Amino acid sequence: MGNTDTPRVLVLGATGRTGAAVVKALEATPDQAVPVLASRSKATVEQWVKEGKEAVRIDLDDPDTFPGALEGIDRVFLMTGYTSAMNHQAKALVDAAEDAGVGFLVHLGVFSDGRSTDPHFAWHELVERYIAGSKLAWAHVHPHVFMENLLGINRLRDGQMVWPMGDKQVGWIAGDDIAAVVAKILIEGPETHAGKDYFLSTDLLDGAEVAEVLSAALGREIPAVILTPDDLQRLIDAGLNTAPANMDSAYAASTLIWARQTYEGRMDYSAVTTSTVQDLLGREPIHLASWATAHRQELLDQLP
Repeated sequence: MGNTDTPRVLVLGATGRTGAAVVKALEATPDQAVPVLASRSKATVEQWVKEGKEAVRIDLDDPDTFPGALEGIDRVFLMTGYTSAMNHQAKALVDAAEDAGVGFLVHLGVFSDGRSTDPHFAWHELVERYIAGSKLAWAHVHPHVFMENLLGINRLRDGQMVWPMGDKQVGWIAGDDIAAVVAKILIEGPETHAGKDYFLSTDLLDGAEVAEVLSAALGREIPAVILTPDDLQRLIDAGLNTAPANMDSAYAASTLIWARQTYEGRMDYSAVTTSTVQDLLGREPIHLASWATAHRQELLDQLP
């Protein structure tokens, strides 16, 4: 175990947008937690060390790297990539964290009801059940749709907001709010947060409503193209819509199932907003209008 006065927190995914935001949030309170950045890249770890950061190499596909990375770690932030390998990766990491004497694990999951049939939702639920059955103290964070998806999988296409779920709304949450909530849970630890689930959803919007918010923020009309999952499938079959490079085929197929279940109303339980950000952080969450203004240039760069 590390110094319990200032817990050492292993942050998985520290090279990604969410993990980096968690690191930044932890660094804002250096007297309360020491972030230990994790990457599978030896060169990245060496660069972090040169910058004076604590960093370790860990490869989720190589459990032999787990014991060394977990040595002296008090708390872990667990997030996995967009791949079906998340199941065995998380299982092995949880086992290694138990063996290393880690005191608390915070897992980033999805906004589910515990009875999901959509594959990648069900994978997260399996991971959560395994964590709950472990010897670790734990907390789960359940974000709804990342606003940052508008820079990735839900990016503007030909200057348009393409929405494959008809008039169905989903909840949106800003990555910085996710990171702030995760950091607070990691800092305050199991005494306050063990065994708790935190659901994050700030704005309930459909594709047309998102397009309206983006139009106002960008000062450009962003038309909404409202489709059905069948329409999206035809675009995929024609090679006009492709999954991000970091998403494997099984995970990509699962996102289409999620869109179909949302369109059919099977995800209506999640069409809600939550007060988690206000409750934990004592401030208003970041709404899409503010997020879009902050990311205005990145969004404008998508336009033709």
